Amino acid sequence: MNHVLNITASNTPAVVERLLQVTRYRGYQLTGLQMTPRADSRSVAIKLSVSGDKPIHLLTSQLHKLYDVQQLELAGSELAVLSA
Repeated sequence: MNHVLNITASNTPAVVERLLQVTRYRGYQLTGLQMTPRADSRSVAIKLSVSGDKPIHLLTSQLHKLYDVQQLELAGSELAVLSA
């Protein structure tokens, strides 16, 4: 299943590394990443697309715990199309 997360986080050098590390540890595969600096330059808007078979709340609950993450919302989920 594919999921899109919209994240607002502190603009620190290691923020993307932390997000990707948690994503990998929780068993999700990265399918897309887009970062845009916010007007205040203290934060960054991140669009994280992931794919995985586990419930998405396992990932979102861990990302919420990161001190760099200011806001997180699940923007969308799509069922993965399986082809044989």
